Amino acid sequence: MMRAQERSLTPRSVARMAISFRPMGEARAWWVVTAWLEDGFVRWSSPCLDESHEHADMRAFERRFGDCACTLPAFMRAMNWLDAVCFGAADLESVQRACETNPEYGLICEDATRLEEALLRPERSHDL
Repeated sequence: MMRAQERSLTPRSVARMAISFRPMGEARAWWVVTAWLEDGFVRWSSPCLDESHEHADMRAFERRFGDCACTLPAFMRAMNWLDAVCFGAADLESVQRACETNPEYGLICEDATRLEEALLRPERSHDL
């Protein structure tokens, strides 16, 4: 196997990542993606897209974004970019670095485990 195609099989510090989308000029951000490492590949899923990741689920998108539903083109550009990043990434940290390096897509990455713990323990919600 070519070295460039090898994937990391060692466990990393982040098991799952929650990714939010903040449209340009908007103060609010919405959770739109969960990403995880599986068999050495970064996988991801969004409730706002169909299973192919190529088309928006318009009902889910409108429900989630409400008055910002006009941001669909920017959202789809961000999802297409994220798909390419995840395809080439060996770990979730690489995805997070790519999101931080390319803020124009409006994607914000957080450790999903930390978010889940805060939701399960309301006294820790101030940590978010």
